Amino acid sequence: MSVMEHFSQRIGGPVGRHARPWGIWFDPLPWVLGVAALNWIILMARQLPCEQHVYGQPVNPFLRLCYSDIPLIFQGRGIATGASVYGQAQLEYPVLTGYAVMIGRFFTKLLGGELGPDASGQQQLDASHLFFVLTAIGLFCCFLTLVISHLLMGRDVASSTAGGIKVRSFDAMFLAAAPVVAASGLVNWDMLAVALTSVGVLLWARRRPVASGVLIGLAFSAKFYPIFAIVALLLVCLRAARLAAFMRFLGAAVLSWLVVNLPVMITAPAGWAHFWTMNFTRGADLGSLWYVLGLMGMGIPGLNVIVVILMIAGFAGLAWLVLNAPRRPRLGQVVFLALIVFLICNKVYSPQYALWLLPFVVLARPRVFDWAVWSIAEVAYFLAVWGLLEGILGVGQSANVVYWFAVLLRIGVQLWLASRVVHDILNPWDDPVRTPFVDDPVGGVLNHAPDAPWIVRALADPEE
Repeated sequence: MSVMEHFSQRIGGPVGRHARPWGIWFDPLPWVLGVAALNWIILMARQLPCEQHVYGQPVNPFLRLCYSDIPLIFQGRGIATGASVYGQAQLEYPVLTGYAVMIGRFFTKLLGGELGPDASGQQQLDASHLFFVLTAIGLFCCFLTLVISHLLMGRDVASSTAGGIKVRSFDAMFLAAAPVVAASGLVNWDMLAVALTSVGVLLWARRRPVASGVLIGLAFSAKFYPIFAIVALLLVCLRAARLAAFMRFLGAAVLSWLVVNLPVMITAPAGWAHFWTMNFTRGADLGSLWYVLGLMGMGIPGLNVIVVILMIAGFAGLAWLVLNAPRRPRLGQVVFLALIVFLICNKVYSPQYALWLLPFVVLARPRVFDWAVWSIAEVAYFLAVWGLLEGILGVGQSANVVYWFAVLLRIGVQLWLASRVVHDILNPWDDPVRTPFVDDPVGGVLNHAPDAPWIVRALADPEE
């Protein structure tokens, strides 16, 4: 049952077969885009209390729940004074995000922002407002791209003319109205990678593996997590004997990643490597299970080794599940589970990481209840992390207890949602997306593909 069908139960149920569903009431495009715009307006309004007007008189972003890296990095890393993004500034983001910062700086100066080594503190502050607004406009475009991509990832039509892909789907409302967007959409530049990843998935769904690979390679150049979409795609292609399509996809992804990264790797190798070395060498940080254990006085020695071992075990378990399930899992399900393995084992969980999960929560299990429970847990963590940093969650150890609860609640809900996805994989007849005529709407060449012969033999009943 689709989102529209779910809500229509209160006003008479789904449209009958003799109805003529056309016009604005049946077209998700204006409704979804309108809600997305409203959601972004709420996000922008939330950021207003963090606007600092006088240099040297900072506002408190933790108390006002409007923290953002965007203006702080612009002022604090020398971006406003003309510092090289991967030289003097030592930006801790992948290269495509650095390019976005440079583009934002260029247009800030073009539109009158006072930048350069001679700019005063007040001039840099004023320029940071313009930089933030320009970045917010760019990220809003990314958000609309994300929503439109999911508008085109329908899940309940088996028309041969559409290749099993519905032209427009109300499932995109899950993204347009997502509370995690209103909460964390402007913490930093993550929406760029989220949009690129979703466009890559859409292109794969449309049986364009090379174009999909280009977009996923660009997404990986903006953030690390799209690598898990590649891992998931490898597993499902392996089961369906579609490795030729996967290799075309992978070749395009590697090539686009190299085109973006090689110039910085050659001209500023230390700056390019900073993102990778910082994330590997960092200790337990905010939001992670390991950070909570540290607050409890249970520091974990050799944390990097433990994290690597747990991730290897988690991905091995995921591979076993994909290859042994009674029916090949859908791509969205496998990407979601891969992200869950990474995020729960990882040494840090920033509030904006919920944006990574959002599209795949919708693709894996587009149910209002599941989406709502997950959203509540993520927003609760969003509130708790700023409360902890501001010191308003309580006095002494009680503050830590509230934060522990928020982190463990978020992890528990993620595991609960993952268990529901695993249940759908092991019991495909319960899958909310699959129907007798719909296999994997975003599977592309995998949609309705038979299993590889060796999988068929391995899963065959020995008694038959």
